[in-house]
Amino acid sequence: MIRAELIGLVTTTATKVTAVASVVGLIFTQLAFVLLLPALHRGDIGPGAEELGDDLPIAELDTAAGQLGALSPLGAATGGSIGISLLAVALLGVLAGTSDFRYGGIVGAALAQPRRERILLAKAGATGLVALAVGAGLVVVNVAILFSTLGVAGTPLVADATDVVAVLARGTLAVLCMALIGLAIGVLARSQLAGVLVMLAILVAEPVIAAAAQLVTGSLPAWTQFLPVAVIQAAIGDRAAGLPPLVAVAAMFALTAAALVAASVALRRRDL
Repeated sequence: MIRAELIGLVTTTATKVTAVASVVGLIFTQLAFVLLLPALHRGDIGPGAEELGDDLPIAELDTAAGQLGALSPLGAATGGSIGISLLAVALLGVLAGTSDFRYGGIVGAALAQPRRERILLAKAGATGLVALAVGAGLVVVNVAILFSTLGVAGTPLVADATDVVAVLARGTLAVLCMALIGLAIGVLARSQLAGVLVMLAILVAEPVIAAAAQLVTGSLPAWTQFLPVAVIQAAIGDRAAGLPPLVAVAAMFALTAAALVAASVALRRRDL
């Protein structure tokens, strides 16, 4: 079943569009991070760092933390904001989860495999393979942009090689988990439009909820560190997200597993 699901995914236009969108979005995000922000700090363009003050994000590519932050396959760490790549990967999962409901393929799949949890496992396996391929492509693009920028600027790579590999590996796992969460939401929503809207609502609402909680309490509550985008950014290595990377990875896997279990229960109990 995984092979059939995989063929269906890789031959679908929506999959190709979201994959391309994730790569293009990453390119624009990273070029802004590694080229535009340093130029604004230096005053090459714009009024300069002194005039912009705290409104100008920090992008220090001559430090290990700055270089590692620029290596995120979902875009450079942005403190909870939603990048194009993150959105595209999430929608890739949603579209994978809703395509059979939209075109009626879920009925044939259920007739061929009455145990519906196995249908979800096949979908998760196929979506996971596609997500890993997309994640690998994002890693290649990201590494190429960073090393090209460092080479042009004459800046050495000061980040430890082990840390670089760890960030890239955790970033690829984050792409995988984000796609699987999107898949679960798609299966739960069943309708493609509803799934996309729910996914957008979750991603857009998170920074709003975190900001509102901070305004009410005077500080950022600990529970906001376990919201989906915050967990994924922390898993990759965003220190501003609060959680240690390994704890965030465990939380990311738990969140993914919970979403898939909920989708499995819904698929098993509801009429097709």
